[in-house]
Amino acid sequence: MKKLNLALLVMVMLFTFATTAFASQRESSGTYTHSGGELRVHYQFNDSHVHGFLRVEVYRVTASGEAFVSSFWEEGGRPGHDIHNGSWSLGTQPAGTYKYVATVPNAWMGPAIWFNL
Repeated sequence: MKKLNLALLVMVMLFTFATTAFASQRESSGTYTHSGGELRVHYQFNDSHVHGFLRVEVYRVTASGEAFVSSFWEEGGRPGHDIHNGSWSLGTQPAGTYKYVATVPNAWMGPAIWFNL
């Protein structure tokens, strides 16, 4: 009976932590005017030793709304890997305005997101 109570306590604690971790996210967004050709998204963030994911979604802004182009994830919070830098190729894209939406845990510093360069 004591083991069952301990197991239930652990399950409640894990559920509470998981709910809190996913609930404490923040979102940022921005746009970029692309002249056509190869399009890359670059990112940088510090994960502050908190496990989570950077999720970036990219859309092409059209007259009829936003058209999904691509998305990617970067995991953070692993020991010894605090600062993350990288890029994601979106391939050849037509000229136009592109929008990104980035989501990260609140405890992280950043992200900085930019296109091409």
